[in-house]
Amino acid sequence: MLALGFGEAGSAIIAANMTGEGELDPMIEGKRTYAVFGFTDIRHFAENTEVLQTKIMTFVNQIAEIAHSQVDKYGGSVNKNLGEAFLVVWKFKTPEEFKSRMPV
Repeated sequence: MLALGFGEAGSAIIAANMTGEGELDPMIEGKRTYAVFGFTDIRHFAENTEVLQTKIMTFVNQIAEIAHSQVDKYGGSVNKNLGEAFLVVWKFKTPEEFKSRMPV
Protein backbone atom coordinates (compact mmCIF):
# COMPACT_ATOMS: atom_id res chain seq x y z
CA MET A 1 0.00 0.00 0.00
CA LEU A 2 2.84 2.41 0.77
CA ALA A 3 4.31 2.05 -2.72
CA LEU A 4 0.91 2.71 -4.27
CA GLY A 5 0.17 5.77 -2.13
CA PHE A 6 3.61 7.33 -1.86
CA GLY A 7 5.45 5.85 -4.83
CA GLU A 8 8.68 3.88 -4.80
CA ALA A 9 10.80 6.63 -3.24
CA GLY A 10 8.17 7.67 -0.71
CA SER A 11 7.61 4.15 0.58
CA ALA A 12 11.39 3.59 0.89
CA ILE A 13 11.75 6.83 2.86
CA ILE A 14 8.91 5.92 5.22
CA ALA A 15 10.20 2.36 5.70
CA ALA A 16 13.74 3.59 6.44
CA ASN A 17 12.47 6.16 8.91
CA MET A 18 10.28 3.84 10.95
CA THR A 19 11.74 2.62 14.24
CA GLY A 20 10.93 -0.72 15.84
CA GLU A 21 8.12 0.84 17.89
CA GLY A 22 6.40 2.31 14.83
CA GLU A 23 7.67 5.83 15.48
CA LEU A 24 8.85 8.11 12.69
CA ASP A 25 12.50 9.24 13.04
CA PRO A 26 12.84 12.45 10.96
CA MET A 27 16.57 12.72 11.69
CA ILE A 28 17.67 9.69 9.64
CA GLU A 29 19.99 10.77 6.83
CA GLY A 30 18.47 10.83 3.35
CA LYS A 31 19.70 9.10 0.21
CA ARG A 32 20.82 11.01 -2.88
CA THR A 33 19.14 10.06 -6.12
CA TYR A 34 20.44 10.94 -9.57
CA ALA A 35 17.81 11.27 -12.24
CA VAL A 36 16.80 12.99 -15.44
CA PHE A 37 13.20 14.18 -15.59
CA GLY A 38 11.24 15.00 -18.70
CA PHE A 39 7.82 16.52 -19.19
CA THR A 40 5.80 16.38 -22.36
CA ASP A 41 2.26 17.28 -23.25
CA ILE A 42 -0.23 16.86 -26.06
CA ARG A 43 -0.33 20.11 -28.00
CA HIS A 44 -3.70 21.76 -28.55
CA PHE A 45 -5.35 19.31 -26.17
CA ALA A 46 -8.48 21.45 -25.68
CA GLU A 47 -9.00 21.74 -29.42
CA ASN A 48 -8.38 18.01 -29.90
CA THR A 49 -10.94 17.27 -27.21
CA GLU A 50 -13.56 19.42 -28.94
CA VAL A 51 -12.97 17.70 -32.26
CA LEU A 52 -12.61 14.11 -31.01
CA GLN A 53 -15.18 14.33 -28.17
CA THR A 54 -15.79 10.78 -26.94
CA LYS A 55 -12.81 9.45 -28.92
CA ILE A 56 -10.35 11.62 -26.96
CA MET A 57 -9.54 8.76 -24.54
CA THR A 58 -8.60 6.48 -27.43
CA PHE A 59 -6.32 9.22 -28.76
CA VAL A 60 -4.71 9.82 -25.35
CA ASN A 61 -4.27 6.07 -24.78
CA GLN A 62 -2.52 5.70 -28.16
CA ILE A 63 -0.11 8.51 -27.25
CA ALA A 64 0.38 6.98 -23.79
CA GLU A 65 1.27 3.63 -25.36
CA ILE A 66 3.91 5.33 -27.53
CA ALA A 67 5.30 7.34 -24.61
CA HIS A 68 5.45 4.35 -22.25
CA SER A 69 7.04 2.02 -24.81
CA GLN A 70 9.70 4.49 -25.94
CA VAL A 71 10.63 5.66 -22.44
CA ASP A 72 10.76 2.04 -21.25
CA LYS A 73 12.86 1.07 -24.28
CA TYR A 74 15.55 3.51 -23.13
CA GLY A 75 15.51 2.49 -19.47
CA GLY A 76 13.15 5.06 -18.02
CA SER A 77 9.62 5.07 -16.73
CA VAL A 78 6.57 7.25 -17.10
CA ASN A 79 6.14 8.52 -13.58
CA LYS A 80 2.84 10.33 -13.94
CA ASN A 81 0.10 10.84 -16.50
CA LEU A 82 -1.68 14.14 -15.98
CA GLY A 83 -4.35 13.65 -18.65
CA GLU A 84 -2.73 15.63 -21.43
CA ALA A 85 0.83 15.46 -20.08
CA PHE A 86 3.40 12.87 -19.04
CA LEU A 87 6.20 13.12 -16.48
CA VAL A 88 9.04 10.74 -17.34
CA VAL A 89 12.17 9.83 -15.39
CA TRP A 90 15.44 7.99 -15.85
CA LYS A 91 17.12 7.09 -12.55
CA PHE A 92 20.85 6.45 -12.09
CA LYS A 93 22.82 5.06 -9.14
CA THR A 94 25.79 7.42 -9.58
CA PRO A 95 26.74 10.49 -11.62
CA GLU A 96 29.23 8.29 -13.49
CA GLU A 97 26.44 5.95 -14.61
CA PHE A 98 24.54 8.96 -15.94
CA LYS A 99 27.60 10.23 -17.84
CA SER A 100 28.36 6.80 -19.29
CA ARG A 101 24.84 6.49 -20.72
CA MET A 102 24.79 9.91 -22.38
CA PRO A 103 25.24 9.88 -26.15
CA VAL A 104 28.49 11.37 -27.40
